[in-house]
This record gives sequence, C-alpha cells and structure tokens, in this order.
Amino acid sequence: MGSRAINPSRTSRRILHQEDGAGSVFGIFAVVMILLLGGVALDATNLWRYQQMLKQTADVAAHAGTVQLASGGDATNAYNAAFALVEANMPQSWYGNLFANPQADIEVVHYDPDTDLLGGSGPLNAVAVTLRRDGDSGNPVPTYLLRIADIMNMGDSTDLSQWNVKTRGVAAFVGTKKCVSTDGLYAQGELSLTSSSDFGPGYCLHSQEKVWMPQQNAFAKGTGISMPNLDNCKGKCDDAANPGATSASFERNLIMPNLSDHIASVEQAFLGTGDSAIRDSFFRDKTLGDLSPLAAIGMNTGSITQKGQRINLSQSDFESLTVIPSGLTYNVSCSGGAKSIQFGSPKGNTKKSGFGGGTIDVSDVAVVTNCALDFGSDAKVAASMILTTLESSNASITASSGATVGTATGVCNASEQSVILGKSDMNVPADFAGSNVGFVIDGDIHLSASSSSSAINHSGLSLHASGEIKVAANHTFDPCSNPPSGLIPALKVIRHVVPTGNFFVTASTSVN
Repeated sequence: MGSRAINPSRTSRRILHQEDGAGSVFGIFAVVMILLLGGVALDATNLWRYQQMLKQTADVAAHAGTVQLASGGDATNAYNAAFALVEANMPQSWYGNLFANPQADIEVVHYDPDTDLLGGSGPLNAVAVTLRRDGDSGNPVPTYLLRIADIMNMGDSTDLSQWNVKTRGVAAFVGTKKCVSTDGLYAQGELSLTSSSDFGPGYCLHSQEKVWMPQQNAFAKGTGISMPNLDNCKGKCDDAANPGATSASFERNLIMPNLSDHIASVEQAFLGTGDSAIRDSFFRDKTLGDLSPLAAIGMNTGSITQKGQRINLSQSDFESLTVIPSGLTYNVSCSGGAKSIQFGSPKGNTKKSGFGGGTIDVSDVAVVTNCALDFGSDAKVAASMILTTLESSNASITASSGATVGTATGVCNASEQSVILGKSDMNVPADFAGSNVGFVIDGDIHLSASSSSSAINHSGLSLHASGEIKVAANHTFDPCSNPPSGLIPALKVIRHVVPTGNFFVTASTSVN
C-alpha cells in the first residue's frame, strides 16, 4: 500500500482550529483564582485573629504590670507581672516566641499625660508591652492557601508566604481627667448625703463602696458622681430623686492611696526626715514672722533663720504663745495628762491656765503634733497645715460651732489653701469647713447640718476619708480647680493610653 501524501495547507488549518488542552489552561487559571479567593478568606481571617490576640494580650499584660506600680511595686514586680500575663494568655508552647527580646519588649517607663510621650524623667508609672509574630521573633504568621497561590502564580512573586505582625499595648497609672482631688468628697467607705445640698460644675463625689443620697440634692452640668458599681446607688442616681444626678453619674474604680501612709509621708516632710519638696512648696510664698512671742517663752530665737524651720514645743508652751509666728513648722508634743491642743478660746467662760490666745487666729504655719485638735468657737485657721498623728477610737479632730478653717467663699488662691490631716475620725459642725481647704482623714468624716436655715457655702473644699463621709443637709459645694499640692493626695486611675509613636504593624514577607 502506497504512502499518502500530506496536504500542508489542510494540516495548518487543523492546527489552527484544534482545541485540545484549552480546558487544562482554563482549569489551572480557575484553581489559582479559587485559591486566591479562599486564601483571602482563610488567611486574612487567620491574620486578623492573631492581630486581635496579640493586641489584647499586650493590653492586659501592660495593665497587669501597671497594677503592680499602682500597688507600690517596683519595676521588677511590674515586668514579672506583665511577662506572666503574656505566658498565661498566649503560652509559648502553643503560640511560639512572641518577643524579639523580652527585656526590651516589656518596658517599665514614665508616661507624661500632658505631652502624651513615653520615657524621659519622672516616676515609673507606665508599662509598655510589645508583642510580635515576625522575623525578629522568628515566628511570623504563616499563610496557607495564599502560599500555594503564590507558588502557582506565573507572574511576579507576591510574597504572600507569611505575615509580620507587631503591636504594643500601654497602660499608665495617671491622674483622673474628670475630677480634681482638691474639689470633691472622696470616701473609701460609704459616702452619705442627706438632702438639700447643691453641687457646682466640676465638683465630684466618689465612693469605693456606694454613694447614698435619698433626695433633693442638686447637681449642675459637669459634676461627677462615681462608684465602681452604679447599682449600689439604689436608684437614687436619678433626676427624679436628685436633679441632675442622671447625667452626673458614672462607674469608676479609683486607685485611692493609703491615707495612713500619705499622712506619714507629709509628717516626715515637715519634720525634716523625708522628702522636703512638699514642705518647701508650702512655705515658698510665706514670710518668717516676728519671733518675739517665742523669745517671751524662753526660746533662743537667734538660731531661727529659715522659713519652714522646725520648732519643738510642748503643748503647754504652744498654747501659751500670744501670737503664733508665721513661716515656721511647730512640732508640738502632748505628754502626761495633756491630750489635745486648744485652738481658739477654751469652751465656756473658764479661762484655761496659761492660755496665751495665740491659737485663736493662726495663719501661714505648719503644726505637727501627737495631740488631738480641738477648735473653739472663735478659732480661725488660714493658709496653714495642721497634722495630728494621734490614733484613737474617738474623734481626734473636733470643733465648736463658729470655728473655721480656710478662706472666705470664692477665695481660691492656691497659696492660701489650708490642709488638716489626721489619723482618727473628724466630727465637726457645718460651718467649720470653709473654702480653699482640704481634710485628709484616716478614719471617718462627719460634717453636720447648718444650725440656721441658710446654706453653708464652700468653694474648693475637699474631704478625703479612708472610712465613711457623712454630710448633713444645707451645703453648697463649688470648685476652686487648684492643682494637688502634695498635701492632698492625687486621685489616679489605670488607663490604657495610645502615646505618640505607638504602633500596630502588619506586613507580608517572603521566605528566602
């Protein structure tokens, strides 16, 4: 049989119209597209999952470290707490290494809320935790379907084989933004109001337990009523019971200082055994007064040359002064049967033996004593710091109606602020607490009702108690907005912050 001749033109036409293999090309393209779409769904979801886990873990670890700082711990305590929380939430045995270097990625630093910056000089009040799954930790987030699609892609490489993820959480122990410690009633126990008291904008009430106010207390716009759980207000944080209370109320857990420790640190500052910055600030704008009353009781005044200098006196010598010279710190001791210092005239018409009258009008001095404080009806105290260390089951600070501490209503000069500190309860009449004055009491504070039908007005009054605060009816409270001086404890919270330069980084990377 002879061979058949091949027609070149017919063969060319057949090749041009041949469709064998077209389905394979289309199939490969379809598989790549399916893998890309599936990769976007699967791998992007996996990436988002790790982003959220790293961010949440960094935040809670930073918070745990900052709790240690707020509780008086040091940098090592803060670091250990943060590291432990990372391991508890994302154990290395399961999630791999999350640090480039733990000592560098967990930072205990200073945060300045005014500049919104980390670092610099200042107390350690913040913890920053950086967590990562990237090349620096040797543990990037792998992709699955996107990796296969990348391999099958016939064009340029898209580097979708794995992801770098890095984030930082920062928590700081800083002052409150809404309330100022010099304008408010702050109780670690219950805060109890009766009725008919008015609170101006910027004035705050806080209790770590509950605020109880039956009815008819009025709150202007901008006031604050806070406690950890508003349910403890028992329906009284409501306009129907107390006008303005609905918008003023919010939940907050303040980090309130140990008042016994605070009082001890103030005592040490004024007696020269601690940080003198508080004492120096207090006396900065004060002048050294005429020392002749001290010479009159036999003191050698030639050695008294500096403002704030410590003068040691017995209770009887202090009460015998005809004038209390300004600009000095008086360390007054009670011994024997003496238990209290009499400010103002003694009660009744009986003149106290040796009473010189100097304690009737006291101004621009600091007094530190182990005696109780008793303020007579004509006692006037201004621009002074008085601290009693007496610890007693009875009130160590008492007063008669008519005695006053502080300035006239509306006088808010920070240099004229008075502060009374004590380690036992304070029971005083309504008119005792004037304006521009703070009371720091390691115990309970009871402020009675006005004896007249008119309200008692207070500007810049702050009450801080480790126990309860009870305020009877007929008071008005307005702020002075003075910054804390160190004599009055600052109110702080633990807050998550986003300082300048904070980051949340996600990027793809290739494996070479």
